[in-house]
Formats: sequence, C-alpha cells, structure tokens
Amino acid sequence: MLKNAVKKFIGILLIFLVIIAFPFHVTAQKSTEGPEIRVYVNDTEVAVDVPPFFVKSFTLVPVRAVFEALGAKVQWDDSAKTVVITRGNEVRVQPGNRIAMVNNVPYIMEVPAVGVNGRVMVPVRFVSEALGARVDWVNETKTVFIYDLKEQKEQGNVQNGGRFASDGDYYYHVLSDGVLIKENITTKQKEKISDNITGDLYIINDWLYCIGREKGVTRVIRMKKDGSEKQVIVNKPVKSIQVVNGWIYYSEADNETILYRTRTDGSATMKIVENGDFSPKNWLVHNGWIYYFDNRNGTVCRVRIDGSDKRSLTSKLSGNYNDGKIYGLKLTDGEFLYFVIYKEITDINKGKYASGLYRVPVSGGRITRITDKIPLAINMEGEGLYLAVENRENSYSLIRCKKDGSEVLTINEYKKGDIPQSIYLDNKLILYTVIRGEGKKEELLFSMGQNGNNIQQYNWIYGRDYHKAKKILSDAFSAHKSLNVLHTVQTSSVDKNTGMPSVIYETTINRSRALFHKKISVENMSFFEIWLDGENLYSKRDDEVHWDIAKISKSEAAEMKKSVFDYVRPTDELCNNLNVHETENSYILKGSGNFNSFVSEIFPLLGLDKGINIHIAELELKIDKKKKYIEEFDIMLKYDTGIEEKGEIKELVNKYHFINSQFNTAFLTLPYTVSQSIKAKESAEKSITEGLKKFEQGKYEEAVKLFDTAIGMYNKLFTAYLYKGNSLYNLGRYQEAILAYTRYNEVNPSDKEVFALMGMCYFKTGDFSKAEELGKETLKYTQSVKAYNLLGSIASAREEYKTAVDYFNRAVSLDSLDYTSNMNLISVLYSMGDYNKCIDAVNNSLKYFPKNRELLYVKAQCLADLGKHDRAIEVYEDILAGNPNDFVTMTYMAREYEKLQNYQKAKEYAEMAKAIYPDYSLLKYLSERLNYDLSTTAGEKLANFIKENYLYYKETENVNREMKSVIEKGDLFTVEDVRKLLSTVRSQDDSLTRLISGYEYDFYFNNGSVNQIETRQEEKYVYVRLKNLYPGISAQFIEFIQSVENPGEKILIVDLRDNSTGLTYEANKILDALLGECTPGYVIDRNGFVNIYSSGKWHTSFKKTGILVNEKTAGAAEFFTLGLKTFGNDVSVIGTKTAGKGTGQVIYTDRGRKFAVFLVNHYWNVMQINIEGTGIKADITVDQNDKDYSNAVKKFIEGK
Repeated sequence: MLKNAVKKFIGILLIFLVIIAFPFHVTAQKSTEGPEIRVYVNDTEVAVDVPPFFVKSFTLVPVRAVFEALGAKVQWDDSAKTVVITRGNEVRVQPGNRIAMVNNVPYIMEVPAVGVNGRVMVPVRFVSEALGARVDWVNETKTVFIYDLKEQKEQGNVQNGGRFASDGDYYYHVLSDGVLIKENITTKQKEKISDNITGDLYIINDWLYCIGREKGVTRVIRMKKDGSEKQVIVNKPVKSIQVVNGWIYYSEADNETILYRTRTDGSATMKIVENGDFSPKNWLVHNGWIYYFDNRNGTVCRVRIDGSDKRSLTSKLSGNYNDGKIYGLKLTDGEFLYFVIYKEITDINKGKYASGLYRVPVSGGRITRITDKIPLAINMEGEGLYLAVENRENSYSLIRCKKDGSEVLTINEYKKGDIPQSIYLDNKLILYTVIRGEGKKEELLFSMGQNGNNIQQYNWIYGRDYHKAKKILSDAFSAHKSLNVLHTVQTSSVDKNTGMPSVIYETTINRSRALFHKKISVENMSFFEIWLDGENLYSKRDDEVHWDIAKISKSEAAEMKKSVFDYVRPTDELCNNLNVHETENSYILKGSGNFNSFVSEIFPLLGLDKGINIHIAELELKIDKKKKYIEEFDIMLKYDTGIEEKGEIKELVNKYHFINSQFNTAFLTLPYTVSQSIKAKESAEKSITEGLKKFEQGKYEEAVKLFDTAIGMYNKLFTAYLYKGNSLYNLGRYQEAILAYTRYNEVNPSDKEVFALMGMCYFKTGDFSKAEELGKETLKYTQSVKAYNLLGSIASAREEYKTAVDYFNRAVSLDSLDYTSNMNLISVLYSMGDYNKCIDAVNNSLKYFPKNRELLYVKAQCLADLGKHDRAIEVYEDILAGNPNDFVTMTYMAREYEKLQNYQKAKEYAEMAKAIYPDYSLLKYLSERLNYDLSTTAGEKLANFIKENYLYYKETENVNREMKSVIEKGDLFTVEDVRKLLSTVRSQDDSLTRLISGYEYDFYFNNGSVNQIETRQEEKYVYVRLKNLYPGISAQFIEFIQSVENPGEKILIVDLRDNSTGLTYEANKILDALLGECTPGYVIDRNGFVNIYSSGKWHTSFKKTGILVNEKTAGAAEFFTLGLKTFGNDVSVIGTKTAGKGTGQVIYTDRGRKFAVFLVNHYWNVMQINIEGTGIKADITVDQNDKDYSNAVKKFIEGK
C-alpha cells in the first residue's frame, strides 16, 4: 500500500514538474489566420458557433458540438471546472490544463483545452482517439475528418444486387417480378409488403431504403418495414445507391459520370465528384472514402466524401481501351479494395495485368491477383471471400477462399445449365440465386449452410389464399379450355388523356368449326367487323360494301382467336396476389399488384404497346361455383408511356370489363356478302395481271385502264392502286400518281414506302420540301432504299452533295444490288469532282453489275478528267469487248488517243465508228480535228497556236523569220527552236509566257501519280501549298478539301508564294470548290470575246481563310486570290504585294518532244477589277523570310 501511494505521488509530482518546466500561454499561441477549418463527423459536416482554430499546429474544436455528433455524452463539472466526455471511455479535460484524464489515467496533451466565447475548445485528435475514433486531416481543404471504422456488412449483399437484407427477425427478399417479401426467420411465414422494387435494400432503424419503380421510373424510395409510409427520397431516375452514415449516395441514370449524396430524408443534396464511372455496382463508399474508376485519367481512384483528397490507386493505362469496361470494383474491407480486371491491360509503367480478381491496399500500393477467374458473383464475410466462378463451359462452382486467394474450398457445384447470379450472406447462412431454363428462363433462390450443407430451394408462396385460389383457377382454366362456343363482350374505358375513345368488343368463337367473329364498336357510332374461317380472314367497316380478304398463317389465326381468359391460369403470380371472396353462387377473386407476367401476356389483347410501364394492376374475377366458368373479369391498369408533363411522368388509367355468356350455345355462320367479295376479287386479280403485262411492255396508258377496271370490280385490292400510281409516274402525270398512291396508303397503311413514292412525284414537280417531308416520313417506320434515294436526289438537286452521298451510301448499304442507288452515289461523287472516290464506288458496283456499260463509262470519264488517258482507254476497250459495234465507245477511244497525240490510232477508231454511224455529232467534230492533226506538221501546229492565241502577238520581221524556220522544219524542230521562237515572239512586258521541258515536263506531265499539291492537316487548320496551277491540280485540291473533317470549324491556309504559272481555268475550278453561287470573274481575249466564269452552290466552307502571297505570285494565282478575297467569307491576304499580272495563260503540249508552252492568252477581271501593273495588297504585311510568314500565320490562326 505504501509503495503504491509513493509511486502515485511521484507520478503526479513528475507531471506537475513537466507543466512547470513548459509553461503554456494559450491566448498567445492561438492562430486565427487562414481559411475556416471544417469538421466532418462520420461523413456529416458539424455546424459550430465557435469556429475551430490552430494552436501550435494542433486543431481545437468545440467539444459539445463535435463529440455529441460522434455519439458521446458531454457534461460540464462546474465544481472541478472540467468537461467530461463519455463514449465507452471517459475523458476529462480542464481548460488551461494540459493533463487529461482518460478512464482516470493521466495523459499529457500537446496543448490544453481553452475556453472561447463560452465554449470549451479541445484538441480534436487527442479526444477523438481517446474515444476510439479515427482522425484524418486534409491540409488542402483545412478539414478534419472524424469517423468510426465500420465493417459495413451490408455492402457485399448490396453489391450483389441488394435483393436480400436481414434485421435479425426477418429476411427481406426482392423477387424477380419486383415484389418485396418479408419472411419471418423463425416461422418462415412470408408476406408481401410492396410491389415495383428492384433492389439495393438497406435497413436503417425502422426504415427500408431501396430502389423502386415509381411511375415507371426507378427512384430512391423508403418505407416502413411493413411497407407503409412509402416515400420518394430522390425524385430522379436512379439505378443504384449506397446508404452510409445517414447519407444516400447515387448517380442519375441519364448521367452515370457524376456522384451525388443526399441525407436519408432527402434533404441537403450535393454533388461530390465528376468524370467517374458510377454505373451500378462499380463504385463503393466505405469509412469516409469513395472508390471508383476515373474516366478521364483511366485509373481506379478514391476520394473523400466531400470530393477532396483524390488519390489514384492504379497507374494510368497505356493505349486505347475504349471498347468496353476494364475494371469492375467489387468490395472493400477497409484495408483492401477488391476489383476485377476484365481483359489484359498494360499501364504506363509497362506493368501487364491479365484478367482476374485483384486487390490493392486502400491507401495505394502493390496490386496482387487473387485468382485468374472472373467471378460471376462475389461477397465477403470475416476473413473469407465467396466467389461464383466458371470451371469449364456452362459449369460453375461456389468457392470460399482467404482474402489473399489462398485456402480455396469448393462448397457447392451449381447444377449443369444453371447460371450463377448473386451470393448473399447472413451470419452462417449463404443464399444464392441462379438463372435456370432453356426457353423461358426463371430465377431461383437457394439457401445453404456455411460449408455447403443443407441446401434448400426457396418457394414463393406468400398469398393469404394461395392454395384456395390455385384450386379455383385450375378448375376455371380447365372449364374454359373445354368450351366449344363462347360469346364475350369487352368494354374498354381508356384514359381520356390518351385521346382514344371507349370501345366495345363482341367476340364469338366456335372451336369445332374453326370459326371466329369479332365486332368492334367505337362509342356506339361505327363498327368494324372481322370473320375468321380457318386461315381466311374477312374484315370491313360498316359503311363499306366489300370485305377485305386475306390469307393468314395458322399461328396468326391462333393468335387472333386468343382472349384474356386463355391466360387466366393457376400461376404463382395470380395465386399469391388474389384473395378469395364468396357469394352464394360465385367465387370473387380480387387483388392488386404489378402482375408483370400476366399483364405482359395480355398487352396485345388490350391494345397496349409492350413499351408501356405498368405501375399497378387491379384484377377481379367472378367465377361460377358450379360450372367453373369465368363469368366476369375486371382489369384496372395504372401505367405510363414515358411522356412527361410539367417535369413529371404522366400516369394513365385504363379499365376493362369482360362479360362471358352463351357458353356452348352461340350460333355462327359466314354472311353471304363474303362470298360475293371473293368472286369480285378473283375478277379484279385477272385484270391486274393483264395490266402488269402492259406495264412491262411500256404501254402505261393501257395499263392504267386495266388497273382502273380492277378497282371498279373490287376496290379493296390495294396493289391496283400501287401499280396505277407507278404507271402514271412513268407517264409524267405526277399529280394523278400522287392521288393513286394516297388511295393505296388508305387501303394498305402498313406499307410506309408509299410515302417515298409520293415524294418522288413531288420531286419531279420541283416541290423539294414536300418531297423531303415524305421521304423522312417513310424513314420513321422503315429503312427504305427508295426513301434514301429520294432524299439523296433532293440533296443533289440542291447541290448539297455531302448530304446526298450520305443518303446514297445508306441506300447502297441496305441493298447493294439496287442499281439506282449505286448509280446515284456514283453520279453525285462525279458532280463533286471527287474522281478517285467515284472510281472506287464504280469498282465496288462492278462486283454486282460486271461489265455494266454505264458504270464503265463513268469510270473512264473520271480517269480522263484526272489526266490518266491510257487507263481511260483500257476501260473503253472493256466496253468495246462487250459490243464490238459500239460506235460511241469507238469515238470516245479516238478522243482519248487524240489527247495522247497518237493521231494514227485515233484516226483508226474514228474510221471504225464512221463505218457504223457516220452522223454522230461528236465523231464529226473529232474527225475534223484529226484531219487537221494528221495533215499538219508539228511545226505548223505550234506556229498556228501562237498566232491564234498569244495575247500580245505582233508580226515583225524577226517573228516571221522564226515562225517560218519552225514551220519549214516540220516535225524535225527541237525544244531549243521553241525556246528561240518564244523569246522572239514574247512581248517585253510579258513575264508569264514560259516553256517547260526536260525534267520539269516529265515530273508534271508524264508522271501520272505525282501529287502537285503539298498538304497538311492540324487540329485547328489545314494547309495547302499550290506551287503552280498546271492541268489537273484543281482535281487534287478539291479531293483534299472534301476529305477534311468538320471544315467549318477549321482555318484554311492556301500558300501561293512563287506561283506564277498556270491556267485561269484551273484557278476558277478551285474557286468553284470554295465559293457558293456567284460569278468570280471573267476573261477577255485579244478579240474582245468574253468568257464568264461561274461558281455553283456546292462548295466546302471553312471558318476563315488565309492566302500566302509574295511578289512572285502572278497571273492565275492572282485571279484566285482576288476572287476568293472578293467573294469568300472572312478571307485575309498575308504577305507582300503580288506581281500585278492581270493576265492568264493557255497551254500547248507536245508529248513527243516533251515540252509545254504556257502562253499569255487573255486578261481577267474580278468585279470589273484588273490588277495589271498594280498587284494585290496584303491585309497582313510580312517580310520575305519564312519565319515572318510562320509568325503571321500563327497569329492569324490564333485570331490575334
């Protein structure tokens, strides 16, 4: 005793000495600067009236506000001037005193508690840890997190779908049809407490939280454990939730990249984090952290519940993994995060990970694989993992292992064919679900012990009168199937908001005679009548003379005869949800519920679409006790069609009342008028057959008369209207064709392609808007080749060629054997000047239409326009091989040889064509040219070309002498002779006329594959360098700009520096590709003849355009610059003033001697402006060096 007393005295003395040795002045050390300190206790921010503050880097917080939020009891001992905090442990602290007593044991705090404005402020870390809580500090946001480490046992069950939960007294099950069942654990008695529940069950005190369907939309709801007081907590579409520490975490179904949280009463909703994958069961909330996959960084991350302190737990991925889900986050135990990798990946650190189940420490670290199998379901309890895994194809096992993957034990082999779904755990009980069945699959629930023992299948008998209802419904079903004749009256009262009237259906069936009759009355105003005799269907309205006649299949006939009573069977769904009441002569079965299976089966019989969402159904059956016949049946449906009104899904209510009578006594016989309609149809069909023969012969007038005769005999034969419309269309009588197609649509509304046919008529009359409307109307119902061809033709006529290409491509993809679609696509590509793509399209079409003359002609023309005359001749030879007497093809071959200056070969084919048809106009023109070519020497041709075309031509003695010299040499002159001639003829002011020969000629004129333009595509701009404007350069330019994606969002840079040679014609073709409808300019030759250039509507638009020029930019390049500057949108000229040569050139080529002469031939004007001698001033002036140009272009692109 004495020793202990001495020890205690010495201990207190030491503490006292420490305090004396280290005096503490609270007020002097208090730090009030910086941002406000926030405090979270178990995920909820604590509101305080005295803000926390720092003392010597230690955070002090108001004791009562913070620790009562932690669940502690806080008292003030006034006599001892001490605050007492109790939560398991007892902590006593005294303002100004560094000694704290924890369970009567003294501890020295780094800083003492202090009093501020009537509040005791205590060191948060010391007190929290003394009470068994964990404390984290986030310096970035100046936030204290205090939380209790919890196991969160429900996490694994919720991650498996959350369709099972337990409160110790009851199990709660969500069935596959959305029924929520409450099962007494002891008695096993079950009862239904709600419908329309999907899962994610949480039990919080007396409340059940879950995802439920409310007005057709999955939302967060809560209810009491008995199903009462149901409330919507999150009134937005939500597929998955986690409920932790009084907060509901969720993402909205229409944007699963953002995570929110709201209090369990629905208040204080806030956004936490964005750019994540918050799809169902792929994220977790645990001990103050949220674990998820970051879509932007491609990593598994964690972030605090306030969105701060984000950390990556995995490395970024190397490469592109956008073709599916990579990670699947499954569970966390507070120490590790467990996740699946679905396919092999490589991270940026070159780490490779095969598919399988992995874990990583929650604070980051080494990733380790638990198993190479991807579990179909996973749960955990204690130190064990439970996994449903595949052994081999269609064979599965439920295994248990340690959390590191060791000590694997198989505790259950699934039945062959069963597909595992979920694993639920509750103490030593394992529940698991499987999908079973080949055709109609069903979900089954089993339970077993921890080691796989005592396996039992759940049955779902929960209805109060289940067994009694089953007996009554079994008898009623048998009685109904035994009936031979039955008469039923159905009254349908449809919700007025649907815009549909109430309808009465009367049906009578005679099963022995396979005869069925239905009469439909709409609000007692008119009726529609149907007779079914075997598989022959007859129908008409009351105001019609003839019956519609159709042959249907056996299965279609069987479906037509079905009634709702065929589905009133003793199913578990009906027996569980219908309660039995009795009168003297009848059983009354009534009940409410979702009735998913039953209602979905009778949807068509009620005239409802399968896409509607049933909220609740109420059923009531009246069954004769003695005969077991169903006498009456009432159905009330509350549903929605997904339509919103004022931000809310609109709920509709339909009521259906059925009365059965004349059991085995009704009499049926077909009306005489049916046989009259059959005879009239047969006669009409003969007339149609004759009409089709006339149609095929092109005798459309006679065909129309025969189709009209058929219509007069039997006006229900809808094909007569269709064929009549086609005939009238071919006759060009488009308005009459529209009327015929309209009537066809009335009698055969199922064929929506008729709108496209009407549209073609409007297209032919020039009413493009109406034609477009009808084409799109067809596409609302069906993917139609005719509709796409129509819309493509409209776009082409409007010169909206890219849109036309898109439509024609769709038509070809729907039917590659449709010749019209192929030809339309090819024609529009040719009109765009996209010759290489046009050739590709022709080659593709030739797979289906080999040796087709029209296709080959387009291909040859494309090759000719690209300057590939040899290859064009090869194509014409293919055509000629199919028809050796094709004089047109012979003429075109002669023309191509003439372009190649092979005049003898050209003459040979021209003579062959002349022998067959000498009056062909193109042949006559070509023959005259060939006579000149063959009768004139090369020297004469060159001399004549210069005399006739040179703008500044003047006869002088020297000119005449050189001309005579070249002419006398005939075909023996040299390139040097040409050079000498040009130097003599050329005017002193002419710097543009030039000779090209040797290597330069071979490079540009004998190299068919050379690309004469330099191009570059960047994110914000495209660059094109045009060194010259030689023949064919415009085709390359046009193909390039048409390949640019989203040109309207990019800047075009055209580099024309040092460009002084080329053809005005080529410049104009490029202007045509860049400008809308306008007249860019015109040229005037030496005789005053004017040639006007025009630009069509079709063009490629850019955001803005910059043209690079210098003092050597001349002639056709200046014409292009001024034309684009004048008529283009937002065009700037960058560089120095241009050469000021307002003239253009024409070209003379000599393929044999390999030279070309670019000869100044004309003046050009843009808006009556000619820049001869003045040049074009730059909008943005720069010096000559490339660096200055680069800087100017950079500023132009950036908009500076």
